[in-house]
Amino acid sequence: MSVAGKWNVTMDTPIGTQKFSWNLQESGGAWSGTMDSQGGPSQLSGVKVEGDKLSFNTTVQSPMGTVNLAFSGAVAGASVSGVCKTMFGDLAFSGVRA
Repeated sequence: MSVAGKWNVTMDTPIGTQKFSWNLQESGGAWSGTMDSQGGPSQLSGVKVEGDKLSFNTTVQSPMGTVNLAFSGAVAGASVSGVCKTMFGDLAFSGVRA
């Protein structure tokens, strides 16, 4: 199953549970996407998809200022999970296809 489409994702952080959505698209072998979060929308950069594995970076606004996020994970059916590298350390995330 392709990783393209919308995903609803949850991640527990030191400032509480964060809920956000990804919208991933593929065109001609190139991947792109956006993330909608409590801090507003952000563009995904460096989106890589290899089989069921995915990774990308983004920057979001938080009460503590700008936060850089580096996601890496895997899709299994209608679920996604992995780790997000943040200034708070590595945080686990999980989600489902919307």
